Amino acid sequence: MSRTSTRILIILSALYLLSFSIQIFFPVEEKPYKGQSQYRLNWNDYEIAFDFLEYGNDKKGIPIVLTPDPFHEPGMFELFIEQLSQEYRVLVPLFPSTDSDGNTVSHSPVSRADMTLMFLEENGIEEFHLAGQGFGNAVAIEMLNNIRDDRIKSYAMLAALGVQEFHFLGYHVLNQPIYSAFYPVSWLMEYGLPVAHWTRNFTIGLEGARYLKQMDQRHFRDVLSDIEIPVHILHSRENGQVPVQTAQEHFRFIPQSSLHISEGDFKAIHDFSREWAESYLEFLNNTQNGSATAKADVTPERLEAAQEGFKFGDVPPVRGWGLFLVILLLSIVTLITEDLGCIGAGLLAAGNVIEIWLAFSVIYFGILMADVGIYWMGRNLGRPVIEKAPFKWLITRKDIDWTASLFNSHGFKIIIGSRFLPGTRFPTYFSAGVLKTKFTTFLLYFILSISIWTPIVLGSSILIGQQMLDYLQIYQEYALHIFIGLVLAIYLGFKFLLPLATRKGRREMAVQFIRMRQRFFNR
Repeated sequence: MSRTSTRILIILSALYLLSFSIQIFFPVEEKPYKGQSQYRLNWNDYEIAFDFLEYGNDKKGIPIVLTPDPFHEPGMFELFIEQLSQEYRVLVPLFPSTDSDGNTVSHSPVSRADMTLMFLEENGIEEFHLAGQGFGNAVAIEMLNNIRDDRIKSYAMLAALGVQEFHFLGYHVLNQPIYSAFYPVSWLMEYGLPVAHWTRNFTIGLEGARYLKQMDQRHFRDVLSDIEIPVHILHSRENGQVPVQTAQEHFRFIPQSSLHISEGDFKAIHDFSREWAESYLEFLNNTQNGSATAKADVTPERLEAAQEGFKFGDVPPVRGWGLFLVILLLSIVTLITEDLGCIGAGLLAAGNVIEIWLAFSVIYFGILMADVGIYWMGRNLGRPVIEKAPFKWLITRKDIDWTASLFNSHGFKIIIGSRFLPGTRFPTYFSAGVLKTKFTTFLLYFILSISIWTPIVLGSSILIGQQMLDYLQIYQEYALHIFIGLVLAIYLGFKFLLPLATRKGRREMAVQFIRMRQRFFNR
């Protein structure tokens, strides 16, 4: 080991030792929130410390139970609740992450709904108004799904997550694999990097990753369609975490609901707390005096609109952190395999997950960066590197010699042709670097080739994907299989059909067929 490597190892070891020492000997003190209390709950054979916030505990009558967004601190909704507590008692459960023995407790909305209902029952709260905030609304929906309607007097959706079609990629089977990857990434960021407690301000930590992984929205539409009680929906126009179209869709298919949209982003419950509180209190007072709309009292027009089928084209493209994640994933896939990246981007654009211009831009610049990088590797590392892994798996001396013999006189044709012949790109671009082809000339040819190739592959993927949208909606359970099948079918089509369009491609395909026949059939 070199002296430099030894020094780096010593520095990293010292940083890790310092980090873990800080976490062990100087843990972050968990200060109680205003109005926080604790109740010992025996849940599923576990004893858990069930913390909750209580505001306006001197108020009589039916209380409000608010299930909070797990990705934001209580300070986000504190002003809002304080205004509600002037007229109502408000209870906010704070769900535990471990039991009394330190074992991890389920973070699923189903489990949290069960904990909350048990807590209310043991404390003699038979009737209550229910409100779900942000992603915490998944807990409220599970409560609606597991309790008699007569116990919940009204329901409020506060910038609330709901039907899955408007959440991230729009399908449970597409969202969940990504959420499953959040946990190891969150664990690595929490414990695998030598910086103590640096992830505490991240939106999605270990507990948030567990919550998302265990959340299933597929039945939310049915649960919300079946409720009979008055419903009030509060949302903001620029909410990047739960788009306003989610609230508008809830308002459409829940005919007895009322809708109030304010200015602001996901922090509107704090920034416009007075407006939100006044709107919600007016709804609660109408519910108390019997003037709030129940399902039996809605107009025929609202009923007809609620019974219309869902239109997938109404779903807006993904925004905020979801958009960042999609771009990151597409970029990674494109760096690994350009064809699959382009096909995947086309299918996502077909499903309106991302806009077409963005899909094109991500793929175009991803390919540009990847293949220009191959050129510079060849230019700077040269021929010797092809004897080492992983380069020896991708290119041989024969490839370089063959490319060198043709490049000077047919450079333009080779670069253009390689773009349409999968498997020839790495050798061609690497060889161009090894031969020290003038970079401006290479870049000009390369930009021209991907400007022709990318719209063809992307456009074909979009057209095929648009034809499959109806099937994806009908066969939700098989959406992941359909998506993967589409990607592979289009990829194989481009891999085997495009080469047939050129004389060289047809000759190589014929040679491969003859070799395969000789190998497997001894002919």
